[in-house]
Amino acid sequence: MTTNNSILVANVRSNKSDKMVWAVYAQGNEQQTCYCKSPYAAMKMAFLLKKQTGLYISDICLTRLSLEIRKLKEAAMSPEQVAAKEHVDELVEEFVEEHSVDNVLAKAEEEKKQKAAKKRKPSARKAKKEVAA
Repeated sequence: MTTNNSILVANVRSNKSDKMVWAVYAQGNEQQTCYCKSPYAAMKMAFLLKKQTGLYISDICLTRLSLEIRKLKEAAMSPEQVAAKEHVDELVEEFVEEHSVDNVLAKAEEEKKQKAAKKRKPSARKAKKEVAA
């Protein structure tokens, strides 16, 4: 969502090379544009500009920068790191599912039912007294 007073980040072609660079600027004030070589540097510049001006960073631009940074990090990973990341992601997913609110509440209800069933059983003393009588 962009408003009139927001910070925008765009991917633009450089004059000096064939590479793309990131332009960070406040909407309505395109004359004061900062150019960055990487999406990480563009994100840092956007947050610096946010702190200086008090403007908001466009959600779409922030999401796009986050995705670009993630792509760069994943491209730089070795095969062992990729395998380890996938394993950790699987463990996290299992943990989240196991400890979800629905599962925790279902376990609590099950424990209540088991405790109630244990209370209903006659004790061994009462059973012996009845047999002896």
